[in-house]
Order: sequence, then C-alpha cells, then structure tokens
Amino acid sequence: MLTSNELDSSGLTSYGEKFLLAQANALLEFGEGSVMPGAGFGYMDLHGVVDLSMPRQVYIQARMIEIFGLADILKLSDSKHLVTHGLRALKNNFHDKEHGGFFSAITLQGVPIGENKLAYDHDFVILASATGLAMKDPLAQEIFSEATGIIDKYYWDEEFNMVRDQWDLSFKHLDSYRGINASMHAVESFTAAFDVTGDMRFHDRAVSIATRAINQFARSNNWFLPEHFSENWEILTEFNADNPADQFKPYGVTIGHLFEWSRLILQLQLQKQPHDPSLEWVIESAKGLYQTGKTHGWNVDGAPGFVYTIDWQGVPVVRSRMQWVAAEAVMAAYTLWKITGESEYLKDYDMWWAYIDEHVLDQQLGSWHHELDTNNQPSESMWPGKPDIYHSFNACIMPLLPLKSSFIASALSTRGK
Repeated sequence: MLTSNELDSSGLTSYGEKFLLAQANALLEFGEGSVMPGAGFGYMDLHGVVDLSMPRQVYIQARMIEIFGLADILKLSDSKHLVTHGLRALKNNFHDKEHGGFFSAITLQGVPIGENKLAYDHDFVILASATGLAMKDPLAQEIFSEATGIIDKYYWDEEFNMVRDQWDLSFKHLDSYRGINASMHAVESFTAAFDVTGDMRFHDRAVSIATRAINQFARSNNWFLPEHFSENWEILTEFNADNPADQFKPYGVTIGHLFEWSRLILQLQLQKQPHDPSLEWVIESAKGLYQTGKTHGWNVDGAPGFVYTIDWQGVPVVRSRMQWVAAEAVMAAYTLWKITGESEYLKDYDMWWAYIDEHVLDQQLGSWHHELDTNNQPSESMWPGKPDIYHSFNACIMPLLPLKSSFIASALSTRGK
C-alpha cells in the first residue's frame, strides 16, 4: 500500500499515517462480522454481529464488496474471496430474475421486501461490480452489465441528464419524486465505472449530473443544496417537513451532502476529458459547498459536532450527529487541501478528526458510533446498530492514497509500488 508522509510532515495535524492505518485495519476487522455464510453481508449491530431482526439490504452488500475489494487491492487484508461472496449474493439473492434489476431488501429467507426498486441501490451495485471488474472477478461483468443496463433503460433521464429515483418492482410505474441523493451516488459510481472500463458515457453522465446539481441548483440557492424535486426537477422546499428525520429523504439541507458533493466534484475534475464543457466552476463550487456545511453545520448548537440537517434559513432541524457526516467532512477538507494547498483545510481536517477520535470512535465495542445525540452520547433514534463501514473506512484510506477521481482508481494506482 502506498502511503504518504505529507500529513505527518505538514505540522498541522496529528492524524497521519499511523493513526489512519490503525483505524482502517480496526474497521476491517469489525466489518468481517457482517459476513453471512452463503448469504452475502448482513446489517451489523453495535457489537459487529449480524442483526437477524434486520433485512438483508442490497446497498450494504454493495458497500461491503467495495470496501473488501479496496482492502484486498491495497493489501490491507486477504479479502478477495469476500468480494466473490458478495457478488454471488447480488446475483443469486438480490437479482430479480423476472423483471430485471435488484431488490432493495430481502428477508433472511430470501423473500423480497418493499414495493419499489431504487436508483440509489443500483448506483451502489455498479460501484461494487466495477470493483469486482477491477479485480477480474468472474461474476462481476454479468452484474455490472445488468445494473448499468437497468440504469440505461429505466433510470437515466435523457431530457434532464439526471437520474430518476424509483420504480415499482415490475418497472411499470415511475414515481414522480426526484431526489439529488440518487444522482449524487450516480456520480460516484459513474466515475468509478469510467475509471475501470473507459466507457465515456459514464464520465459524460457524471459531468452532466454534477453540472446541473451543483453549478445550477446549488449555486442558485447560495450553496444551500436542494435535495427534493418534482418529476420536472422543480425544487420541493417543503418535502418531508412533517417527517424531517427521514433516514434517506430528510427535510431541508443535508449537511453531509454538502461535504460529499464538494469532494466528488473535485475528484470528477481530475477525470477531465478534452471534450468536456468547462469545469472552471468546480473549485469555487466545492469551496462554497464546504463553507456552507462548515458555517451552518459545525458546532452551531452549543456542542461540538455536525448537525444533520438545516432549514432554508440555516437553522438546525435534526441536530443528531451522524458518523457519515463527520467522515465526509474530513474527506472534503483533505481533498480541498490537496488541490488548493490552502492550510485552513488541513486545520479543519485535524479539528474534525480530533472530534471523531474523542466522540465518534467506539473505544469499547469497535467501529464508529453511527449516531450521537446533541450531547454527543450514543443514540439509535435514526440509525440502529453499526450497519456498515463504508464512509468511515473511506475516510481512513483516502489520505493514504494518490488522489484520483475514484477510490478504485486510487487503489489501482498503488499496484506494484
């Protein structure tokens, strides 16, 4: 694994190579508890044991495939067999052999749960199978072709160059809701797909999504990124105002997505192609999103940590602290520092890792607390257990790798070094 002493030699942070490697390895050890013999990966409880009361969810399968794939490429663990294990579950348990695509969740007995198929889930299946392709796993191509074909046929909106959100199980009824979250993770999966396959349509789609979502929607709203839209991509400012703490569609502005988009568009710029439209807007936009997340999200209610959501005036709505938000904040800070060289971002990186170190790391049971209350005490009001290690593991390895347009590209660039 290629590591860098840039952080250690900067004099601006205590959270360098030794700390990050130790945390990454600890997370991998914890994550191995998600393995279900013959059945992919399960939803982990606070102790890192599969919670048999929870359904098996396709996005968790896909996330764990990506993590164990990266870990194997980087020689952090001998986990190639776990990639195959997860891909086999996607093919045999989650793939809808009648209508195509992948079920969002199934019971422990393999019975599909829910009435919809989500673009969000298919984004992660693409990410997982692209990782499998990079590792030359024999199951990966079939799954990748299925997931990308379903995106092409049902989810890609040629008129708006964005991703539709959800269909019913048989792909007969398209829901009118459009969400920025599915398009954000499409940028993530499409950049990885391009890095692995070289298929230009993935890159072009990622650029078109990012341009509309950030250079249009976010910019025109002073970097308060709208999350919810109508079928014509008209902003729904009051969506879920009566259910503000929805797990995947919370009301208002989601602080963690400001940081996540900041990082993703900076990475996308690293993939720039000669035919691309101008991407000169990217650095300004990344800084705008980042500063909005920091100003309105960090330490705003009398206690350290990031609130989860804010309203359109910047007032906190859901004040719980989610581990993934802190993970995305440190990745955005690191990426901005690497690209701009401005020391303020590395100072933020250090401050936020110090917060994670003190409050988010579970020193007794392992992994990260997935949710803290307003007093930074463990909570399960929105996220029971510790379902996966996706955001946290990525936050640990990103500063140890060459900065590329995707995690898989960064990992592959270390081979032979």
